[in-house]
Amino acid sequence: MFVAFLKRAPFVRLIFPLAIGIVLQPYLPLFPGIIWAGCGLLLLLLFLLSRLSVWIRYVYGWTMGVILHLLIICAGYLLTYYSDVRHNQYYYGHVLRSTDFLLVIVKEPLQEKARSYRTTVQVTAIVRRDSMLPVKGSLLLYLQKDTAVTALQCGDRLLLCNKLNAVSNSGNPGAFDYRRYCAAHQIYQQAYLQTGEWQLNKRNKGDILLSARNYCLRILNQYIGGKEAGLAAALLIGYRYDLDKEMVQDYTNTGIVHIIAISGMHLALIYGSLLWLLQWWPAHRFTNMLKALLIIFLLWAFTLLTGASASVLRASVMFTFITVGKFVLDRYTNVYNTLAASAFLLLCYDPGLLTDAGFQLSYLAVLSILICFKPLYSLLYLRNRWLDKIWEAIALTLAAQLLTLPVCLYYFHQFPLYFLPANLLAVPLSTIILYGEILLLMLGKFNIPAHYMGTCLQWLMVWMNKGIAEIGHLPGALIREIYITLYGTICCYIMVAGILVWWLCRWTRGLITALWSCLIWAVWNMADSLQAHQQHQLVVYNIPAHTAVDVIDGRSVRFFGDAFLDLYLQPSRASFKILRSCRTPSHYLTVGNKRLLVIDGALQVAATGKKIRIDYLLLSHNPHVDIKQLDALFDAGLIIFDASNKRKSIEQWKSDCYALTLRFFSVPDQGAYVVKF
Repeated sequence: MFVAFLKRAPFVRLIFPLAIGIVLQPYLPLFPGIIWAGCGLLLLLLFLLSRLSVWIRYVYGWTMGVILHLLIICAGYLLTYYSDVRHNQYYYGHVLRSTDFLLVIVKEPLQEKARSYRTTVQVTAIVRRDSMLPVKGSLLLYLQKDTAVTALQCGDRLLLCNKLNAVSNSGNPGAFDYRRYCAAHQIYQQAYLQTGEWQLNKRNKGDILLSARNYCLRILNQYIGGKEAGLAAALLIGYRYDLDKEMVQDYTNTGIVHIIAISGMHLALIYGSLLWLLQWWPAHRFTNMLKALLIIFLLWAFTLLTGASASVLRASVMFTFITVGKFVLDRYTNVYNTLAASAFLLLCYDPGLLTDAGFQLSYLAVLSILICFKPLYSLLYLRNRWLDKIWEAIALTLAAQLLTLPVCLYYFHQFPLYFLPANLLAVPLSTIILYGEILLLMLGKFNIPAHYMGTCLQWLMVWMNKGIAEIGHLPGALIREIYITLYGTICCYIMVAGILVWWLCRWTRGLITALWSCLIWAVWNMADSLQAHQQHQLVVYNIPAHTAVDVIDGRSVRFFGDAFLDLYLQPSRASFKILRSCRTPSHYLTVGNKRLLVIDGALQVAATGKKIRIDYLLLSHNPHVDIKQLDALFDAGLIIFDASNKRKSIEQWKSDCYALTLRFFSVPDQGAYVVKF
C-alpha cells in the first residue's frame, strides 16, 4: 500500500533527499567542485547501469534509486551553496572599502524602535569616487529619528556612508539567535546611521504594487480608522506595521496569531471566491484556459501584494498546480503529491525556506489536516446541520494542531489552552471581515456606502477583539516555559507518527514504536537532568543597559544584577534546567575555585603594593575607573565589560587594555560571556 502511494505521489520521495542536502550543507560544507565531481560520477554510474541487461537491471534496480536520491542530495548541497549571496561574485562585501558609499533601495516599511527607525535595504551599487560598481546583497538599516526619516517609503533610493558592522546577536544561552535568523534571509551586515550620514538619492515614483498597497491602506484608514485599521490591513494585505501590541499579545495568548498574519487560509478564501465568481463561464477549452490564467494571475498578484511570505507562497504554488490540473489538463492530481511538489519547487527557488518557521508550520498544518481531519470528523455524527458545522470546525482546528504542536513548543515554548474557542470565534468572523474589506475597496470611490461598510467592519473587529481579549485573560490561558530540545521534538513526531499509523492503519507496531520513542525521550531527558546536577558555569548576560550575572551550581543559581529581568533570564535558566534561584547583593562571587569581582562605582581599595589576585573583573554601570588604576590594584585574569556600560566608555577601556596588553571581553560586541568550570 505504501509503495502504491509513492508511485502516485513521486514528489514525496524527492522532497526528503533534497531536504537532507539542504540541511547537511551548512554543517558539512564541501567545495562545490567536489559536489560537481560527485554528480558526474553518479551520472556515469547511472549511464553504465542503464546499458546492462534487463534481468540485471531488474535485480539491482534499487541501486538506480539510490543513485537518483544521492543526485538529489547533491542538488540540495549545490542549491544551498549558490543561494548564499556571499558566494556571489557581485556581493558587496567582497569589494567594499571604508571610504566607499552605498546606493541602496528601501525594501520594507520603516519600523519605529526606541531610538531609531529600522528597515531592510537592498544594496544596488557601491559609489567609489567618480565610479559606480553594481553589487548585490541586503542589510539592516537603523536611522536616527528625524522628520526626514518618517517620509521614507518603499522603493526610495538612499546614499549611505559605509559604517557597516556584522549583525549583532545577544549570545545569551537559550535566547533567540537573531544573527542566524538574519543569515537565513541573506542579511549579514547592519548599519546605525545618524542624521547627515545618509541622504535621499531618488524618491520612488510608485510602482503598481506599492500604489495598490497605499490605496488599500488609505481606504482602510479613511473608513475604519483607529487600531482596527491596523488589524484590517494585517488581515487583508499582511501589513503588520500598524498593529496594536496589546492586541497582538491577546491573539498570541489564544493561539490564533495566524489570523492576523496572511496565510494559506486567506488565499484559500480568495481562490474559492474566484471559482464561485467564474462558475457561470461555459465549460470550453478556450474559456477554461482563460479561467486558469485569470485565477493564477490574481492569486500571484495578491501574493506579491502581501509580501510573499512562506505560507502564502506555499498556498500560491499549490493552487496554481490545482488550477492547471483542473482547467488546463482536465485532471485531478494526488493532493499529497501537489503538496510535496510545491515544497520541492519552493526549496529549489530558496533553500533557506526550509529553516523558516512559517514555512514549516504552513506545510505541517496542511499535512495534518489532510491526514487527520476526515478520521476525526467521522468519529461523531450529528443530525443537526448547524451542530454538524460546529463539529466540522472543531475537527478541522484539532487536526491542524496535531502536527504543528511539537514545532510550536520547540520554537515558542508556550501552549494556548483555549485555542479551540478562540478559533471558533475568530475564524468565521475574520472570514466575514476579509470579504467585507474586499467589498470596501470596491466601494472606496463612493463615500456613503463605503462609510457604512467601514462602520460595520469596525464594529465586527471591535467585537472580535473584545472576545479574544476575554478568552486570553482567562485563568491559565497560556502555559509558558515549555522547553523541549531538538531530540525531544523528533521523539514527539515519532510518537505522533506511530500513534497515527496504529489508529488509521491498524498497525500494532506503530503503537510499539510510539512507546519506544517515549521511553527513549524519557531516558535522554533523565540523562540531561543528571548531567545538569554536575554543571558549574558563569554567565554574564548581554542585556542592553542592564547588569545580569548568573553563577550556576548544579541546578541552582545565584543571581547578581538589576531587578525585573526575569523575561530575559527564563530561556537561559530553562536551557540549564535550573530549579532554584536566589539573588545575592555581594559584589564578590565565587564559582568553584574561580572568583569574580563586580565594580560598579568608584574604587575604594587602598594600594598595598601587592596586587590582589582575581580571576574575573566585571565593570558595570559606567564606573569612574581607569584601566591603569585597575592594573595597579588587581592581577585580573580577564576584564569583562557588560552591556550596562556606555559605548564611549567601553571603547576607551578597550584602547587602554590594548596598550597594557590586558585580556578583556566586551559583552555588547562579543555577546554573552559563558564559561564552564
